[in-house]
Amino acid sequence: MYQVANKKYEFKEVTFSDKIYGFPMASSKKIFTIGKYKVKNIVIINAKLAHPLISKKVSKEYQKLVATLMELLTSDDDTGESFREALNRIEKFRQEIKNKYRHFLKQKELEEMANQLKVFQHEANIRFIELQNAFYENTLQQGKGK
Repeated sequence: MYQVANKKYEFKEVTFSDKIYGFPMASSKKIFTIGKYKVKNIVIINAKLAHPLISKKVSKEYQKLVATLMELLTSDDDTGESFREALNRIEKFRQEIKNKYRHFLKQKELEEMANQLKVFQHEANIRFIELQNAFYENTLQQGKGK
């Protein structure tokens, strides 16, 4: 599958006129061992090769996000901080996907995640607004009672 040639090359910096999007391969030490050689900074440019890796990574992050959102939305927080945190995490994930991975993911995958995130976002917004209204009504009743 791979071949490593032990030749001395002069490396030249190459610039491209078009933007090239690539997926940097992740490693715990950022060094890959191929045979007896150590390779750093592998970037996959081919979308067909990068799609399974990115899909797996995004899927893991998405599952973690969903678990966290379920926990935040079911918590009994009277201040509304958990709802704000849920909204912030949703927006952060959406921006990360949009900026880093949209070139490698299929449109169908992006739409499915976006639709589910919209449901969570809508639920968090509704609960946050209800909590704010209840707090506002409570402060009005306390003001009238004095």
